[in-house]
Amino acid sequence: MFVVGVMTAILALTGCSGGGPTGSGVARSVSTDEARRSVEDIVDRSAEAVDGDWQVYSGPAVEQCTKGTGGDGAAYTYIKNVEGASGDPVQAIAVLRKLWEAEGITTEPYKSRGSDPLLGLRGVGGPTTSISLLAAGQRYTITAVSECADGDALEMRGNGE
Repeated sequence: MFVVGVMTAILALTGCSGGGPTGSGVARSVSTDEARRSVEDIVDRSAEAVDGDWQVYSGPAVEQCTKGTGGDGAAYTYIKNVEGASGDPVQAIAVLRKLWEAEGITTEPYKSRGSDPLLGLRGVGGPTTSISLLAAGQRYTITAVSECADGDALEMRGNGE
């Protein structure tokens, strides 16, 4: 649960706005299907790029967001994690940095404070509003939020999406 709390804080820092895919502030219109597929694709490909038996922790789950034009929309959050990761977190960060930047995601590595810091990588743009990797010991978590799409998240939740 600690890792999920840290990931939530990281996503709050990267934000969930409706700007363009490169954070340009230029809004583009995406369908909810496109938003869902794009966030699933980037998280799934990211997990495949890092060794381990990755499992879906949550999602894709729809949430309300604010579009760049000021109206409400729908975004998807998708989280995968792996327990017992045996690889080097620095290597995992390097692999994902290369993958994400090839997708148009602007990345920034980070390290938490403390005697046993958590390592990670966060990004914005490309097919997501935000994406991050958190390497906490032998547990890695990838969390992403899709672009804000046209749609009513509350209505979509009522329909089981």
